[in-house]
Amino acid sequence: MVVKTITVTEDAYDAMHHLKHEGESFSELFLRLSSKPILVKDIVGILQHTPEEARAFAERVKKIHEELGKGWEERIADVRARLKRHN
Repeated sequence: MVVKTITVTEDAYDAMHHLKHEGESFSELFLRLSSKPILVKDIVGILQHTPEEARAFAERVKKIHEELGKGWEERIADVRARLKRHN
């Protein structure tokens, strides 16, 4: 087995340590976290120590939400029109 050494800040270590299950290695934690979608409830509290990062994260989420919402009504109308043509 190949082993890699990584360097993380103490804040990052503390955040990851809080996510780790009892008896779980960091390698097992990384594999567990990378194998499932991350939900907001999974990361609540991670950014509490850095308000600037929390604000920046909230802004990125808001921007993504706005981008995904653009043209939503038109896309729904298009799908409905296609369904009507096939029925």
